Amino acid sequence: MRNNLLLAIAMILYISVSAKKEIFVSPKGSDKGNGSIEAPFKTIGRASMKVKQFVHKNSSEDIIVYLREGRHQLNKTLVLGLPHTLKNGHKLTFESYKDEDVVLSSGLPIRKWKKVKRYPKGTPSAAKGHLYEAVMPRGLKSFRTLYDGNSRLVRAKSKKFQMPRNEKIRRADSQNAYYNRDRIHLRMFPFTDQIKDWSNLSDVEVFFNPVPWNINIIQLESVDMKNKIAYLAFEANALPFSSGSHRFGWVENVIDYLDKPGEWCVNTKSRKIYYWPESGTPSKTIYAPQLMELVRVEGKIHYDLLKDTPAKNIQFKGLTFSHADRTVWYKNRKGWGIQHDWDTFDYGNAMLRFRGAEACLVENCHFTNSGGSAIRLDLYAQKIKIQKNLIDHVGHMGILLAGYGPGIKDVNKNNVIQNNIIHHCGEIVYHGHAIFAWQSGSNIIANNYIHDVPRKAVGICGVRCQILMKDECNFDEASRTIRWSEVIPNIDSTKSIIQRYAPFLHARNNIIENNRVERTMLKLSDGSSINVSGAGLGNVVRHNYLYDIPYVGIRNDDWQDGTTIRNNLLVNVRRIGIIHKGINTVENNIMINCAKGIHFRAYPQQFFEPESSISHNIFYNTSKDYVPNTTFKWGNMFVHKAGKKPIPYEYQMDYNCYFWPGAKADLEDKRKNGIEAHAVIMDPKFKDIKHFDYRICNKKLIQAIDFKPFDVTMSSFGVNKDYPKNFFLMNEKALADEKYE
Repeated sequence: MRNNLLLAIAMILYISVSAKKEIFVSPKGSDKGNGSIEAPFKTIGRASMKVKQFVHKNSSEDIIVYLREGRHQLNKTLVLGLPHTLKNGHKLTFESYKDEDVVLSSGLPIRKWKKVKRYPKGTPSAAKGHLYEAVMPRGLKSFRTLYDGNSRLVRAKSKKFQMPRNEKIRRADSQNAYYNRDRIHLRMFPFTDQIKDWSNLSDVEVFFNPVPWNINIIQLESVDMKNKIAYLAFEANALPFSSGSHRFGWVENVIDYLDKPGEWCVNTKSRKIYYWPESGTPSKTIYAPQLMELVRVEGKIHYDLLKDTPAKNIQFKGLTFSHADRTVWYKNRKGWGIQHDWDTFDYGNAMLRFRGAEACLVENCHFTNSGGSAIRLDLYAQKIKIQKNLIDHVGHMGILLAGYGPGIKDVNKNNVIQNNIIHHCGEIVYHGHAIFAWQSGSNIIANNYIHDVPRKAVGICGVRCQILMKDECNFDEASRTIRWSEVIPNIDSTKSIIQRYAPFLHARNNIIENNRVERTMLKLSDGSSINVSGAGLGNVVRHNYLYDIPYVGIRNDDWQDGTTIRNNLLVNVRRIGIIHKGINTVENNIMINCAKGIHFRAYPQQFFEPESSISHNIFYNTSKDYVPNTTFKWGNMFVHKAGKKPIPYEYQMDYNCYFWPGAKADLEDKRKNGIEAHAVIMDPKFKDIKHFDYRICNKKLIQAIDFKPFDVTMSSFGVNKDYPKNFFLMNEKALADEKYE
């Protein structure tokens, strides 16, 4: 009797756990169907309405919306929120049925192409005879990217050009205009003969690189042909042509520059799309995107309060997201750009966005061929897992986590970004990072393989203290995100600047580990592969493999204290292995054939304290020109409190190993200046560098500097064996198709 009772209870528990409702959606279905596998709905929107009905009836089961093979068109953003949140932890999942190829796309097909007979004014002679035109689909207002199946087409653009730097305007640290009165110069774009007063001027955009770390893409509003000044529709984040080596710009989306096969442009005034097909005739799979944001999971945001109400337990599995448009600026955006205007605060420019969400999952999905970002986690975002995905060929960010601005509201945290491959993000907006966490903390960013990106692999940051020190300014980067009513009453002015603002910087306690990073910073400079800046305390960068890095490996940047850089393997970094600023710990790392080991310097307005520890590291190089570390002399640099000796002579720098042709003289100099009393010059005797076996065979070295050996096998970095095989093979093909020097 007892056994029968236990069996009955077990059966009830099994049924309650495994019970689920199923809804089917197929591009071949009908919204008049019932959502069964025999009579599937046609649209995901109709399925979401069915989900709301189940939730309203207090459904006590998981719900799976199975998407069948094909392209699922989204003409408006699919919003999933509290009405789709099931009770008692039950999950709502949108999933491909039996691994069928499912694509979510906002692309409108462009059909009825005709050979151009009457060429628009300005058409280059090279394009004549090759040009096709089509009418913009009804209801489509504008678009900035165009796709042919699984690839993004190239928009017509001019050659790069440079103009003289404006030396009359004082710049802020961010290279923004310092004074409010000079803001008009942020809209003034000088030229020689590259710009005309075109009839569809609002379609024309200028791309320019005012500073080494950022690119601006802004449409034109008017042109002063007499003085050769074009006026931008919106303020730039820095004066055009402000930088030195990066002082370039170009003009885009005008018929005058459509002079190569594969290029296109659009004139929204005449509603004509122009295209020069590489194959001779346009294909049947050309799509213009309608949306920047395909799907949004959104709870109730109470912006001015300390608590939000999140949507929960919504999952996405086995889907492809594609054909979305890219980021655009808007009026009064100034001050809403998060660090260095790399993205915009609380803005819908990603294919999949979580805004007020908790305990959600994105797994085994492919984000590709889009002008904007792949995934955003905005404002309240907690316990969200993004794993086993492939992100490639997107125009802006790979994955962005962006919390509230500085204040006491700290609700973007405890997320997991793991076991993903990300490459070729930032293809349009060059400062797009693979993974970027702004005002977001206690996240785990682990076992990702990131390669071939124009900027950073991983960036962790908040709002830099010099912005927080200017409460009267609302037009510098992120200045309007600051929750001044929470900051000002809680400032302890007896502390140093970085200590007094640390409680409001929420990108703290992140763990960045086991990642594999190759070929970063391919388009812009003044950054690094893994970068921590003004982020808050407690961040840990450990056990990452950085290889074939053209610029910088790891950097603690301005206003960054409390970071630990440990057990990282840096190989063939062609500029600098690690840049160190602030009070941080750099220990037990291996640096092999990096042009420089550690570059030391201070940051503006620093209160210097000699508390950094740089120890138990191995510096190995075969070149006589190697620089194991630089020294920083204070000079006339504007700081609140300078050191007594050049950096790093006041640091705890000891027990490091140096092996390079000039090691003896270099170590003698260090000891004369009071550091490296116990350092050694010894060959690590790596097992087989040529074949990526970096095991240290010199046991005497390990003992001499108390080095803690860590796993340096290639399988310990990047994605693990659970990563989807189909995505792995797609990535292998992408690597094979690249041509590396």
